[in-house]
This record gives sequence, structure tokens and C-alpha cells, in this order.
Amino acid sequence: MTSKQRTWIAIALTTYFFILVLLGIFEPNGLLTDPAITSSDFLTERPHVTLLDRWIIIVPSSTIIVYLLGVQILLIGFKMIQNQERTWGASLVFWGIGTILAGTSYQGLGYELKCAGNNVCQFTDWFELAYLFSTAISISLMGFAFAKQFTTGRSQKRLKRYSEIALIAYTILLLLGSILEIQFLVSYELFTLFFMPLFVIFFVLNLRRYQRQKDDLNRNFVILWVLFLFVNVAYYAYYLPGFTQTLYETSDIWFSANDVLHVGLIGWFGYFSLFVQPKLRMSDTIELSY
Repeated sequence: MTSKQRTWIAIALTTYFFILVLLGIFEPNGLLTDPAITSSDFLTERPHVTLLDRWIIIVPSSTIIVYLLGVQILLIGFKMIQNQERTWGASLVFWGIGTILAGTSYQGLGYELKCAGNNVCQFTDWFELAYLFSTAISISLMGFAFAKQFTTGRSQKRLKRYSEIALIAYTILLLLGSILEIQFLVSYELFTLFFMPLFVIFFVLNLRRYQRQKDDLNRNFVILWVLFLFVNVAYYAYYLPGFTQTLYETSDIWFSANDVLHVGLIGWFGYFSLFVQPKLRMSDTIELSY
């Protein structure tokens, strides 16, 4: 790694932590759940345990699942960095960090962070904002890695530029939403509008390349994106009919739509680790041999 690269990494990490600090300073505590959810109702609607007679941990089984997913992603990411696949690896490291942050807020300490001491629970908290920001970085880095791996010339410049502009614009809007307490700007829906198109672009490019080349790398990526779509469809198929609450009310078993998503992603990253990442290394070896 050159000194210039080290300098850019230092600047990027400093900026990352600076924005996290800003999100903490301007945490939108005035945004409340709509419809309003009281602290007591929040606990009634989901299982919880008290840790050390102090901390209320909600949905403990879901918390374990999402933390396992986060650790899995981090391990894959660090392994890729060690194998000199730095951009891919950094993308997964930020994804893993985002997953653990999300698990702390949406599961784990969700009551403590958004409801404890309040009559009505807050809409979001610093951990969720940090999750959105970290995952935005992850997907943008994936866009850079993908562009370098699968595109050249003008197409590569366009994909890198889209990834860069999407991250910058989204970060500005996220900060504005936090400072001005605008709910849509700190919502997952806005995040999806910015970054879901990248996955569509990835799928289309891999599909076209596979149709021309019939190679294993593009084929495995096509399968990866189809599986990603399947996991997300399974989430909504479970979430929209309200199976989470029905199951909990009838059998006292908590298995939520988020659990469907996270278990699916554990399998998805398992596929990536077993069938995609080795092909990436082989591709790098072939390129270097020239």
C-alpha cells in the first residue's frame, strides 16, 4: 500500500468518525413513532429479558441471530482484506459494522435506546443512524469494487461516479434529516431509494457478461443477486401478513420478519464466501498473470 493510499484511508476514516459524532450531537430525539407506541406497549408486544437487573434486552433470540450475522460478515471482510481484496473486504467490514449497530437498536437495546424514560417511543436513535451511514458506505464501496472487477472505460467511470455521488448526497440528506428532525430523511425508505438501484445494476451487468462469456464468476454472481432478491421477497412475504405477531400471540414463539431476513442473509453470505469470493481471487490471479 502506497503512502498516498494510506493518506486517503486516514482521511476517509477521520471523516467517517466525524460524521458519526455529528449524528450523535444532532440525534433527532424529537421524532416519535407514528402511530404512537408507549413504552409499556412496546414491551408487551415482544419478548424481553432484564440483564444484570438493569438493562432490558428485547427479542433476545433475534439479537443473537443478527449479531451472528454481523460477526460472519466481519470475518469474511477481514479475510478478503488479508487476501489483498481490499475494496471488497472493506465493503463487507462496513456492512458487518452496520449490521451490529442495527441489531443493537432494532433488537437488543431497542427499548433502552428509544423507549426507556419516555412516554412515547422515539422513531430512531444514533445506532440506527450510524447503521444507515455505515451500510451506505458499504454499498458504495461495493460499487467501486464491482466497477473495477467487471467494467472498463466509460462504464467504469460512470459506476464509480454513481457510487460516489449517491454516498455524498445520501450523507448530506441524512445529516439534514437528523439536524432538522425530518423523518423521511432518516428513514430506511430513503436509504433504499439511493442504494437499491446499485444491486439492480450489478445484476444486469453480471447477467449480460455471463450471456457473453459463460464463465463461473458471472454465473455465481447472477445466482447471488437472485438469492438476494429471494431473501428480500421472503422478508416481505412474512412481514406484510403480520406472521410475527400472530405466531407470538398464538404460540408464544418469537420469529420475526427480521429473523427471516437475517437467517436468509447468513445463508446468502455463506454462498458468497463459498462460491463467489474464491472466484474473485482466481480472477485477480489471472489478471495479475498478464
